[in-house]
Amino acid sequence: MLNQRLFKFLDTFSYVLLLLNVFFVPLVVDKNLLDYFVIPKQYLFMGMVLLNVLLFAIKVVLSKRLVYRESILDIPVLIGLGLVLVASIFSVNIYDSFFGRSEYFVLNFIFLLTLIVFYFLITNHLYKASLWSGLRDALLVVGGVTTALFSLKILFHYDLLSSVFGISVWNLTDKINATFGLWSVVIFMIAAGQLIKKDISVGRALFNFFITILSLVVVVILGFPLIWWMLLFSLVLLLLLGVSLIKDARMSWLTTLFTLLVLTIILIAFGAPKPLRVVVPTEVSLGNTPSWNVVKGTMTGGIKNFLIGSGSGTFNVDFSQNRPTDFNYDPSAWSLRFGQPYSTLQALVAENGALFSLLFIVIILYVVGHIFQVWYHGRRRGLLDGLHAGFNYRENDIHLEVFLVAISWVVLTVGLCFVFFGSVLWWLWWLLLGLLISGLSLLHRDVIKTREWMVEDTPQYSLSFSFILIVLIASVVMVGVWGVRLYSGELLYAQALQSKDYKVAEEKLSIAIAQRPNTDTYHSALAQVYMMEATELAKQSKPDVNSVSVLISKAVNEAKRATELSPATVMIWENLAIMYENAAVVVPEARDWAIKSWKQAQKLEPTNAVLSWHLGNNYSVAGKWDEAIKSYEEAISLKKDYVGAYSGLANSYVQTNQLDKAVESYKTIIGQAPGNSEMLFGFGLTLYNRNKTGDRNDAEKLWLEAVRLSPNYSNALYSLGLLYDLRGNRSLALQYYFKVRELNPDNNEVANKIKALTDK
Repeated sequence: MLNQRLFKFLDTFSYVLLLLNVFFVPLVVDKNLLDYFVIPKQYLFMGMVLLNVLLFAIKVVLSKRLVYRESILDIPVLIGLGLVLVASIFSVNIYDSFFGRSEYFVLNFIFLLTLIVFYFLITNHLYKASLWSGLRDALLVVGGVTTALFSLKILFHYDLLSSVFGISVWNLTDKINATFGLWSVVIFMIAAGQLIKKDISVGRALFNFFITILSLVVVVILGFPLIWWMLLFSLVLLLLLGVSLIKDARMSWLTTLFTLLVLTIILIAFGAPKPLRVVVPTEVSLGNTPSWNVVKGTMTGGIKNFLIGSGSGTFNVDFSQNRPTDFNYDPSAWSLRFGQPYSTLQALVAENGALFSLLFIVIILYVVGHIFQVWYHGRRRGLLDGLHAGFNYRENDIHLEVFLVAISWVVLTVGLCFVFFGSVLWWLWWLLLGLLISGLSLLHRDVIKTREWMVEDTPQYSLSFSFILIVLIASVVMVGVWGVRLYSGELLYAQALQSKDYKVAEEKLSIAIAQRPNTDTYHSALAQVYMMEATELAKQSKPDVNSVSVLISKAVNEAKRATELSPATVMIWENLAIMYENAAVVVPEARDWAIKSWKQAQKLEPTNAVLSWHLGNNYSVAGKWDEAIKSYEEAISLKKDYVGAYSGLANSYVQTNQLDKAVESYKTIIGQAPGNSEMLFGFGLTLYNRNKTGDRNDAEKLWLEAVRLSPNYSNALYSLGLLYDLRGNRSLALQYYFKVRELNPDNNEVANKIKALTDK
């Protein structure tokens, strides 16, 4: 009897953990981290799943009986997990593939493993309709909370989260509002669909109606065309489901849903009225066409990439390697890098290859096939008239609810093709899949089969199971401690970046690295702190040269360590190159190291004109003018309107006494930089030095325009003074010299010029 009570407690506790998982994962954020959403949600989710696994193991050991509910998807899902494991092992960035990134979400192996375990927990715990309904209702409650908070913020200008918790976010599920729109569509489907049922209590009807209105309000407020299309698709599926159950459907509600469908079509065709439009923060993301170009380039990059992809969570590397050349002409995003594609489907294909992608499609079709099979089986027997599980339709029948979850999962799966899923949408996808398979098993015996293994009640088996329990507990504790260390590292990293005291930032980053030594961003940040410390120290009237050198050396070493951890990440090589550029002030040989680092970055991202420009600048400083010209020309070939590259090229021509070519370079770009006073000055100086017929008159016009744009531009003012001095216009020359002296009172050369003219 005591054991039975204990087992019942363990079952109840496990179910409560599932409910808490459903309630807290979408709601939890942490304002102390750089990204409020990624790490907090994932770590909380993993912790609760781990605790649930421990309870399951304890029950197995104590009962000496393993009861496992094997679903139709177990083997395909495990095969898919194995393919992702292989892709992660052979990844271009193993650490990202296994553990993900903290600054933005990528689907990594550890998170996927936890999601699959979560699915297994759902299918093994929801063996009764009441348990199934409870988890479904928990999802609706949390959906109502998220949509209500968003509506309060937008419609009533009351930010409850900010006033109570000091957290200012647009929504709790994800920093991208498009994903929140898809979340709201799913919540709308589940809530609105239940109102189709005739025999539903008043309390439950009001609850579902309230959630329906809240989620619909969010969709209307966001007003994204994509979300309207997803809502239209959802309404079509809801109406089809209602028509299939026409005898037991509420006709008034079906009419309401049809009216919403018509209104949605009108809104798609003509757009939302102005009173319904709300300005939400601008979200920059990679477009659909560039994303597919990156996917295509990755898949054709070799047999390994085609079969197993570049590795989970490594789209940033794929983007750099296959960045389209015409991306250089995007006016707002040409200098940006993207670690996420337009949609989740594109990430899955590029990162995990053809084998996983095909298996994923097969799993989806397999599930859809079983949905139709169960639906057809129920229709043939007289749907809603009798159930093999022995439910009473009027009170406990969940046929409609199961198919609502089914079409919600289908809509969310279609969303994979148009939205990039964050932590919450992936979690929701697996939650709905677990609910769907568990629900189908309550309607059809063949969806889940129960396997049971008994253990002999002998001393040796008891000892073995006790040992297994101890190992499991120790493993859970170790993983928990490891998770706390990782979370602590993220907190320290965020605090370091927010600190204005270099010593404090250095201390916190050093501790963070001790907690998570294989995180490239920590080492890069510490390198930048060391370099800023060195820069501040060098500005002192009597700087300690030895201390400056030590700090620069530390900065370079940390930046190098980051490249060792992420050798395929362009940003890390850029950081190292900048460290070497700064170190070159103390160690001249570091200039060559900087050039090598820029070359490596250029190799990883060959179509980025900025990298060629940086390389040209370093060659220029090193006095390697032929190489500089080649690099600038390469930058221009990638981006025809690159002002900086033309300026560098013109300067290189000037330095090699190719003034005609320098003038042509300025002429090519001057029309695209009419407000650039430095460009105007450089062009004028080149004409002045060439001194062909009319050159100096043109130089005068350019310098005057530069001064008009920048009245305190000393170089242009001084050059005008020289020009007028050369022409013998003493008063005008003095006028410009005096302006230069006002701006640079300690300039002896200007003072001598003024003295020479006033003594005449």
